[in-house]
Amino acid sequence: MRRRWAATIGAAVAVALVAAVLLVPVEVRHSAPFGFRLTLDDERGIAVMSGRVRPNYDDFNRLDLDLRAYIVASDYDLAITIRPDRRGAAAIRTIPLSVRGADIRHNKDPLQDPFLTVRFPPIPDSAGKRYSVLVQTGPRNRDDIITLWSMKSYSAVSGRAVVGAILDDPPGDVAPTVLRLVLGALLAGFAAAVGWLTAGLLSLIAAGRPVRLHD
Repeated sequence: MRRRWAATIGAAVAVALVAAVLLVPVEVRHSAPFGFRLTLDDERGIAVMSGRVRPNYDDFNRLDLDLRAYIVASDYDLAITIRPDRRGAAAIRTIPLSVRGADIRHNKDPLQDPFLTVRFPPIPDSAGKRYSVLVQTGPRNRDDIITLWSMKSYSAVSGRAVVGAILDDPPGDVAPTVLRLVLGALLAGFAAAVGWLTAGLLSLIAAGRPVRLHD
């Protein structure tokens, strides 16, 4: 009876976990040549205050910006503007941002994460479209030097959407049918392992035996 009860709960936990993996939104980074997009003006050889991103998924909702300020003692009032990358397009998101110069100093430590995260309401139907991102300084920072070296972009999507995107565009020469079988087997194996571990722990607890995680 105890084993059946433990097995039932273990199966329920496994199903709930798989549902969470497939349905709960997570932030997924968009594809880029280096994992991020450089904002370099090739003709002038300098970093500029704008760049372009192309989301892989709908609900584009986050930018990570590598901003560099050269007057560390200043505080910066910025506005991040996102618009479709076509002539005359209106801004669809404008995000005000206040940041200390010390947090975006130009000489960042090599081991420091250089990116500043900016979140905004998701942009629906963004998959495959290109957007222009512009960073502008406020009135008190008009004469301050600040640059945007690179940026990363993300969407809030479910695991199901990520799997669907992988199946729509399989890596290399992998056949979609083979990829479905591999992903299905991995997900089923993960669920079975979690269910088995949960049922085993519950059985030990119900039997009054100590649960040892290490010697």
